Amino acid sequence: MMRPVTIIQAVGAFLVGRLVILTSSAASSSLIIKEVPDILTASISIYLSYGAGMAMNDCADVAIDSVHEDKQHRSVASETVSMRNASLFCVALSILSLIFSFRASCTGCNGFPLWSFFNLTVMALYALGLQRIFLVKNLMCGYLAIAPLIGASLLGGGASNLGGDVAGKLYKLALIGFPLQVAREILKDIEDVKVDEGTKKTLPLVIGERKSKWIAYSLVAVVNGTMLLSPYFWTMFKSTPNVYALSVVIGTPMCICASVLPLSEGQKMLKKSIYVLLLGMITALLNQAR
Repeated sequence: MMRPVTIIQAVGAFLVGRLVILTSSAASSSLIIKEVPDILTASISIYLSYGAGMAMNDCADVAIDSVHEDKQHRSVASETVSMRNASLFCVALSILSLIFSFRASCTGCNGFPLWSFFNLTVMALYALGLQRIFLVKNLMCGYLAIAPLIGASLLGGGASNLGGDVAGKLYKLALIGFPLQVAREILKDIEDVKVDEGTKKTLPLVIGERKSKWIAYSLVAVVNGTMLLSPYFWTMFKSTPNVYALSVVIGTPMCICASVLPLSEGQKMLKKSIYVLLLGMITALLNQAR
């Protein structure tokens, strides 16, 4: 129900955001090490909250998933877990997530717990019906992909303590993360077009599968082009050795391959390329912090 591998993406985005903040300031290595417990606690909170969101979605989509070729094996859809127990699981994960969010904000700043609560509310509204509205699903998933960057800015002293340069870096990261996730959601919508018909209003149902796929991979192309051609990201993630460059060299061909693969394999390849890029960013920032 939690999709333990998929939700690592949210934790990765948070780590990138937090490391960008720390490495952009005059913080010493010892100060960064001192913040590790709070970062780990916040990461656990994010992992649990996004796991709760996945479980909420399983509960909401049980009827659709039960007839979906690739999703009918899921715990709720296959009736391995009852709806009652699944709902209790969602509540438990949400409460645990909020507890960890307060623990991570031991400085007394409530920004991070409030952000966690807001995110859980967005996930609940998504599962309860907003995902069925045209384009809202894609936009909400895009937001949830970059939301950990907001969470990273609210940990510790809060967003008000960020300099303009740091805020600009987080904003630019959001500008590449948002369309990449929206593109992946469009591809997933194309996969689900048969089961979604009559229950959801998705882009491929409105304009067709071919045009939707073209839009999705156009977004991917714009993001990859920006990362390749803009000196901004090369400077932001500059390190020795240059692991960010390696992640781009690996991740970009993966995106190109994804566009020519069968739909299901393509969107999975796209997801893997996101993990490669996140790993490259995190490793580069850790090298900077040494």
